[in-house]
Order: sequence, then C-alpha cells, then structure tokens
Amino acid sequence: MGYGLPAAIGAAFACPRDTVIALVGDGGFQMSIPELGTLASNKLPVKIIIMNNLYLGMVRQWQDLFYKGRYSCVEFDSFPDCEKLARCVQH
Repeated sequence: MGYGLPAAIGAAFACPRDTVIALVGDGGFQMSIPELGTLASNKLPVKIIIMNNLYLGMVRQWQDLFYKGRYSCVEFDSFPDCEKLARCVQH
C-alpha cells in the first residue's frame, strides 16, 4: 500500500517520453500525496487513477481473515479533494 505512485514516478524517470498510468487505492494515494510535489517539480507525465472505496483495503482484508471482521481504523469518513490536488500538480 502506497507503492503505486512512487513506482510510477520511477517508471516516468526511466521513460520520460511515455505517459505512465498509476492505478492506486484511496489509502495508498493518501500515503503518497507528498509525491505529487515530485511529479509537479519534475513535470513527469504520470496519470493517476484512484480506486476510491473508502476503505484501507489491505488492512480490512487482514482484519477479515484474522480478526473475524472486527474492524479498526479501516473506514474513511473523509477523503482529500482530488480535483483541487490535480489542479495544483498540472503543468
């Protein structure tokens, strides 16, 4: 969780003429929001698709498997305004 966007940034540095697509979950995206600055300052051609299901999916999966669905801190009650964030990163 949180690996997708940094991996896409690495791919964009490796292939700067290609558009790179990062498919990330909402929790992983929130973990990597600081990397939006890296995208903007380096003008990297990365498109981000966010799968927003309002849960930390990997954590919830483990809580399903090992804790019989007793959830703790996996449901989001808010999410950043991605449209505003995207406007700040556009070049």
